[in-house]
This record gives sequence, C-alpha cells and structure tokens, in this order.
Amino acid sequence: GISPTGMRTLVPALRHLTRLIKLDISFNDIGDPGLECLADILPHLTAMKVLNLSQTGISDRGISALVKALPHLVELQVLNVMNNDIGDSGIVSLVQTLFQPSSLDMEKNPPGDKSLFTAPHYNTTLQELDIGWNSGVTGAGLGRVAQLISALPALTRLDMSGHDDTPAHLSDTAAMALAEALPRLPALDQLDLLFISMEPAGFQAVMQAAEEHPTLE
Repeated sequence: GISPTGMRTLVPALRHLTRLIKLDISFNDIGDPGLECLADILPHLTAMKVLNLSQTGISDRGISALVKALPHLVELQVLNVMNNDIGDSGIVSLVQTLFQPSSLDMEKNPPGDKSLFTAPHYNTTLQELDIGWNSGVTGAGLGRVAQLISALPALTRLDMSGHDDTPAHLSDTAAMALAEALPRLPALDQLDLLFISMEPAGFQAVMQAAEEHPTLE
C-alpha cells in the first residue's frame, strides 16, 4: 500500500493532473502526514468529483489540513472518510466546511461583500457523504452533524454510523435534529445509522421522518 512517504512521492505528479475527477486512496495507510501532503495540492485539482479517503489512518489533524483545501473542490460530489480515527471536532469542522462559501464564490464576492455570510449557504453539489465508523466520533458529534446536514440538500447517500468498538448514543435532542433534517434532504435514498442507540422518543421521531420521506428506503 501507499505509505506517508509514498504519498509525498506521488503528490508532485498528482499536482499536474488538473482534470482528475476521481481519487481513491482507500485502504492505504497514508495517515495524517500523507493527507497533509495531499491537501497541499488539492486546490489545483478543481475538477475532482470523487475523493475517497476511507480507512487511510487519518485523524483530526489530517482533517484540519483537508478542510483548508475543500473550498477549492467546487465540483465535489462524493466524499468518503469512513473507517478512520477522526473525532467529533474533525467531523463537525469537515461538515461545516462543505457548505462554506467556495473559492469560486469568494472570487465573485470580494471579502468586503457581507452577503455570503449573512445569508445561509447551501452546497447543492455534494451527493454522497460517508463519515461513519470513525472511532473518535461520539453521539454529541453526530448530533451536531444532524443540525448541519440540511445545508447539503443534494445528498442521496449519508453514512453517519457509529463505530462497532465505540457505539454512539444520540440524545433526544440530537435525534430530533436528525428527524427535522430528513425532510430537508429531498433526494436522500440511503441513510446508514449502524452502531447508534437512541432514546425511545428520539428513535420514534427518526423512524417517523424516515417513513414519511419520499425517497428514503
């Protein structure tokens, strides 16, 4: 597999693949140092539609580098960071960044233009978000994600499962936030919530929202 050192070797070549639309590094133990190297060149890969970083040994440190590059990936449709060591702060900052004003928006609206920051911003490009199975994510982090995901209305697939070693518990407040978000994700047809527990009231609210959703199976 690709190691952090191998990633450093690959990055100079990847930097010139400006039309690259899919990058799958899953199941390669690049770790945070490898992701930091990759994040440095991602702003050059603006045609990217699919980025798969599943099971690459990354944590919050690597995510903090990734979030600086994400606003440049204005075409991104699929993002997978499953099966890693990311914690609550990393996952929340990642989701928040996905609907921040993109680099394209920033060019159209100079820093003095407050309109980008006063109005809610939505990401209508991202279709699949896989953030489940991260060992450091708790119910509190997933609850915060639930409050944020309605800003991603084009989602067709969302995996926010807990980890089998450290299952997550969603409070009623977090579960209600998820239930309220589902109607605002009209294209969603797959929602994975494995290794997650809820209180009866929260569970009932999520189940009702899922049953009433037009496309969710």
